[in-house]
Amino acid sequence: MAAWVIAFSVWSTEPAGFDFIALYAPARLIAIGQAASFTDLDAVFVVEHEAVPERTIVMGHANVPALSYLMAPIGALPFKVAFAIWTALGVLALAAAALLLGGLTNRPQSRLLFPVALLAPTSLIALVEGQTTPFILLFVAGSLRSSPFWSGMLLGATVLRPQVLPLLALVALTDRRRAAGMISMLALVLFVSFVAIGPDGMARYPALLVRATTELRPGELGLAPLVRRVVQSDSFVLYLTLGAIAFAVGAAAVILRTRSILTRIVNASTWALLVAPHALLHDGVLAYPGVASASTTPRRTALWVGTGLVAALIQQAGVPVAPFYLLALFWGSRTHDRVATPLPTRP
Repeated sequence: MAAWVIAFSVWSTEPAGFDFIALYAPARLIAIGQAASFTDLDAVFVVEHEAVPERTIVMGHANVPALSYLMAPIGALPFKVAFAIWTALGVLALAAAALLLGGLTNRPQSRLLFPVALLAPTSLIALVEGQTTPFILLFVAGSLRSSPFWSGMLLGATVLRPQVLPLLALVALTDRRRAAGMISMLALVLFVSFVAIGPDGMARYPALLVRATTELRPGELGLAPLVRRVVQSDSFVLYLTLGAIAFAVGAAAVILRTRSILTRIVNASTWALLVAPHALLHDGVLAYPGVASASTTPRRTALWVGTGLVAALIQQAGVPVAPFYLLALFWGSRTHDRVATPLPTRP
């Protein structure tokens, strides 16, 4: 309740300035029967301006059309009601993810980590922005406690946040049954996307995706954007080169460090932020599996939670320290599984 009240109160001060409008507008276009306009930023802006007159320029989006199709019932509601419901769902997703991630550490530490998962700056920013990252975290957490096929399905569902998918997908491909689940989910998302906006809309979608992934925003968590900011270059070739190098390093670090598929998923969740072309502080909730894995004692819990909170606040202030925290977290997490096993099922 505290997380919901804080998020709703902060968002209400300036609803035009937060990301939820960019998720709401395409979902509303589908809800009112204008799905063909999904990739038309002019049409998107009309909806954004109608919902919040203070919005004078288009925020735009790069959401997978399947996400907007699933959000169509939310888009059919008045803007304020839609955010209230979406935020409640986000809080539930964070709570469920925290409970599932409790299996990565012992019970005393998991009890300490639960309120952090709901009230840490990264969580509250994700809720205030109305972002999808709480649900992406739930997919990753669920993949650690599911049978291999369903684990792969959940990893494939992270395509709803496309920039964090590649490394998680690569890990899924190292296990045959998870690979089958992941590919099945990607095929389902692609099919639903075609149903949602049609072939013409899908043909225009990659342009939106490129637009979103190549922009350089303050507070980026990835290594490639960090280097781009240091060298102060907008070269698209440099962007691709840095991205490829970061991904290669991340893939090697995740796969070579351990043979355990579950630990690879935990590590890939952290590295997905480092190799993402566009990841902001609200995406930082994907570091929570690594925090849970590293928090094996009260002292280590205080260390990783405390430094994580400080890093988040400094990052939000404009100093790019979060990438270095994520690198340290990767090396501080365990290289073997403890109790991250599938949930028991009925015989």
